[in-house]
Order: sequence, then C-alpha cells, then structure tokens
Amino acid sequence: MVSPLVAAARFRLRHPLFVQVVRYVMVGGLGTAVSAAAFLSLRTAGVEAVPANIVALLVSTAVSTEANRRFTFGASGAHRWRSRVQVGGTVLFYAFYSSAVLLLLGLVVDAPTPLEQTAVLVAASVLGGAARFLVMRYWVFGPEPGKVDTWDERA
Repeated sequence: MVSPLVAAARFRLRHPLFVQVVRYVMVGGLGTAVSAAAFLSLRTAGVEAVPANIVALLVSTAVSTEANRRFTFGASGAHRWRSRVQVGGTVLFYAFYSSAVLLLLGLVVDAPTPLEQTAVLVAASVLGGAARFLVMRYWVFGPEPGKVDTWDERA
C-alpha cells in the first residue's frame, strides 16, 4: 500500500497544472478576500473609492504575489530585484486596472454604494486573476530558454 504522502507527491508530478491552479485559486481567493475586506472597511470609514482601493491592494497584491511565487510556482530562489520588479509591476497593473473599473462603475451607476464597489472589485479581481495566472505561469515563472517546461501536462 502506498502512503498518502507518496500518493500526493505522485499526483503533483503527474498533474502539475491542476495542482498549480488549485493553489493559485486558494492564494487568490484569500488575497481577494483580504483586499475586499480592507476596501469595504476603508470605504465605510469615509475614504474615497480610488484611494481606498490603492491602500487595500498594496498589501494584498504584494503578499499574494510572493505567496504564489513560493507556494503555487515553487520559485523561492528568485533574484531580489527581479522579485521586486514583478511585485511592483503586479501592484501597478492592479492599481490602474481596478481604479479604472471603479471609475467606470461611477459612470454607469449614479452614486454606487461601497458594497457595490466591493462586488465590482471582486469580479474584476477574478477576471484579472485568470489573466495573471497565465502571465505568471508562462512568462514570470516559465522555463528558462533551452529548458524543458516541467509544467507541461503533455510531457
């Protein structure tokens, strides 16, 4: 009989994409929940939507990017400056993207409530997260030139 640890290790080796997707969803779900809670708290405290959004995602995006680096993609040994550029780029992307979503909501809905704004940000985070997974998997943590893609399910 195979021990559960050995069976889990075999599963991870046979289905790395599935394992990465599950881990990414776990990290992303937690990061989105933290960001949404912080945003809603700031909005109900009277902070304007865009500044509240920037503050909420600064911490959650930086932490979730690092968690994805280590937990989802197993890339703990990244160069310090490369890591900073990746985190900074991710934060900048989400800052502009989610702020644009909030501004667009303000054009479509007269005086959206903080709860409506939070719901729209969560939906935008889910859509952006799917694109982010692909970018992280194939560009940020993808194989180096000349190496075999160990994440390729066809291999």
